[in-house]
Amino acid sequence: MFVKSYKITEPGCFEIFVEDIKEDNVLVRPEYLAICKADIRYYLGNRSRTVLKRKFPMSLVHEGIGIIARDNGGKFKAGQRVVMVPCEIAECDGSKCEKCVRTYDYLQDNYCPKSSFRSSNADGFSKEMINVKADYLLPIPDGIGEEAVFSELISVGCCALRRAGLWGEKVKEISVWGDGIMGYIIALVAHYGLGAKVNVIGINREKLRLFDFATVYLASDISSLPQTAVCIEAVGGNAAAQAINQAIDATLSGGTIVLCGVSGENAPVNTRMILEKGLALLGSTRSNVGDFEKAISLLQIDDFRERILRLIEGVDVVDDIRKYYEAFENASRSDSLGKRIIKLVF
Repeated sequence: MFVKSYKITEPGCFEIFVEDIKEDNVLVRPEYLAICKADIRYYLGNRSRTVLKRKFPMSLVHEGIGIIARDNGGKFKAGQRVVMVPCEIAECDGSKCEKCVRTYDYLQDNYCPKSSFRSSNADGFSKEMINVKADYLLPIPDGIGEEAVFSELISVGCCALRRAGLWGEKVKEISVWGDGIMGYIIALVAHYGLGAKVNVIGINREKLRLFDFATVYLASDISSLPQTAVCIEAVGGNAAAQAINQAIDATLSGGTIVLCGVSGENAPVNTRMILEKGLALLGSTRSNVGDFEKAISLLQIDDFRERILRLIEGVDVVDDIRKYYEAFENASRSDSLGKRIIKLVF
């Protein structure tokens, strides 16, 4: 089957490709997409030339929901709305690694070096139609609309808390650094998924007002911030070092810090205090199908879904490449907490 797609061929340049896709799995028509910071880094060329040369041309966007066009396997019906999971298990038996990471409950599929992740080492969802295995599609329950496009980000928050060993545990309090969309979602997941009291530390007063389910602190004044057993850094960028070092000070001895922010530069951290307090630092990114299932369950909680809906700043119908460019330009200039999402029409 021949389908159209948008592919980035060099920074700031998209082209329309026509390609022949297989039809051996489920055919899905991507409907709503959300652009993330990783997509913007490719668009702006904020990766090394070696990396960009290796990845281009590539379809971007890994946050998306779609409509079933055909499933010969019978699991889904035509017209059914689904969340599309971007990470797929590698065709790998684990024999080339000293120990297969997929045998670790806390790592699993998305940390296998041979697994594929859309808009990173495989084409993303900016296509007229995709061919995807049924295992990587999850039905969207009735009552949930285009806000399901945030399932991927919510699943990343679920993954971070899973990596910290918090699911199924009684968690009294947790602290999250970051007043951007990732910090907002992780804080939501901790509050509604774990029932924890959440402290949020940020720098933008306007954004912090939207964290009305949490206790908020400005990063410039955290003298009254209580110490907690788990702290999460979701800042990234140049401010990551300050956030990580504040988290080190605010974590109880023997506690855990989960790093979720992506930094372009090396971040100097206070290793002396990490050693003195016996802290564990975990890196967490992406997610797996189980995390997506938790995300969809959380979206069925009315208060949680209402707060996710706040993130939708508008819907842009993208039916030509000019509007696709506009969507990326707007996303690259935005510094707001939420996003404008794309309704993809070919």
